[in-house]
Amino acid sequence: MHILFVCTGNTCRSPMAAALARHHAAQQGLDVTVESAGIYAFAGHPMAPYATDALIRRHVVVPKHQSQPITKEHVSKSDLIFTMTASHKDDLLYEYPEAASKTYTLLEFVGSDSPSTDVADPFGGPVEVYEACAGTLDAVIEQLMKKLSDKPTT
Repeated sequence: MHILFVCTGNTCRSPMAAALARHHAAQQGLDVTVESAGIYAFAGHPMAPYATDALIRRHVVVPKHQSQPITKEHVSKSDLIFTMTASHKDDLLYEYPEAASKTYTLLEFVGSDSPSTDVADPFGGPVEVYEACAGTLDAVIEQLMKKLSDKPTT
């Protein structure tokens, strides 16, 4: 299974989500390939330092990350695409309507009780904001991997 996480600039939320997904998938023995990209990303930027630190504090392996804009190839090879916000989903589907059957906000897919389907953007915030975002992503992605492990493989 190939999973793509999408946010705005691909330096905070989506690379954190991808690293956490790899971490939780490995713990649950799931065979997944995980990537991340940004709707408005510029290529080649590293993950935000506070995002990296939040992952390290959770004992998650932090890959050498280089931001990348979403491409048609990302969309076509992905089995599931998870956006961080409803507006990311709308923007992605505007550009790639063929991805409608496999694109969800992350919180929508896991069935979050939150009134919003958005994961708040920590960009430019203090370390506490990144920690809160990483905590949210960690919990939701753990649920996601459990949900995916319950699905029969095809």
